[in-house]
Amino acid sequence: MHSSMRTKAMMWIATGTLLGLGCPADEPEPPAADSTGADSTGTDETTGSNVSMTSGNDGADTTAGPSESSGIADGSFLDPSTDDEGPGPTPQPNGSSCDGDDGCTSGHCYTVPMVGGICSECINDDDCPTGTCSLDLSAGYAICTDGSLGVMCSTDEGCMGELVCTQLIDTGGLFPADFCSECRDDDVPCADDLVCSPVYDLQNFAGYHGCVEPGTVENDGGCPLDGVMGDGTVCASGFCGVANAFGLIPVGVCGECLSDMDCVAMGLTTCEPAVADQMGLLGASCI
Repeated sequence: MHSSMRTKAMMWIATGTLLGLGCPADEPEPPAADSTGADSTGTDETTGSNVSMTSGNDGADTTAGPSESSGIADGSFLDPSTDDEGPGPTPQPNGSSCDGDDGCTSGHCYTVPMVGGICSECINDDDCPTGTCSLDLSAGYAICTDGSLGVMCSTDEGCMGELVCTQLIDTGGLFPADFCSECRDDDVPCADDLVCSPVYDLQNFAGYHGCVEPGTVENDGGCPLDGVMGDGTVCASGFCGVANAFGLIPVGVCGECLSDMDCVAMGLTTCEPAVADQMGLLGASCI
């Protein structure tokens, strides 16, 4: 996967209220050394001998061994209380960045791959009494849900009733994209002649797979992918174009055309390809 494409997706995920993670503040520069207290040695121009120019020395014998108060002579400076790394991190509220569960008051550090950890109500569905553990955009962290249609999930058991946890898009591990859905092509098909088709809500980073009648999805709606090609069965136009969401994740979008030849009947010449980004879906159109 091209690094610039990965960065583009990561930037969208990490901005705004999705994560609410800020950049660390610049560390202040260390203060300049106090020249008045620096040790130095000068030479007496009249005698040529070295003289001490240490401020505040008061003629003390600098060759003497360490004083008892320094703790060096008796080894008491090796204070066992300072041998470790100090106290652990102060637990932070939900929405704060974290490196582990002990850094959160909730005890749950939810990790978004390639982005980082966020203190949350849960990490997976097992942490919720009912429903699913879902990354909530408005809250800025993962919360326990009721497991209804379209909420993020990690198990079928977390989804309400007969809903199943289905991958909406393949992000290649960049971020979780499984949502409670009505169907799953490989083992939970739709009844009768209905088709399992994706319903996207890219603005809210959500969606699900639902059972729809063939030929009923209007332009700019989602449609299934058959390999690298779109399956236009569900589209009212019969055309399912392919767009790269966030620049790298292929999704199907119903539109007016697939190629320039499809626009000739409309008296037009060019088929503008479909678009999928954080603003939503836009099917291919003839111009």
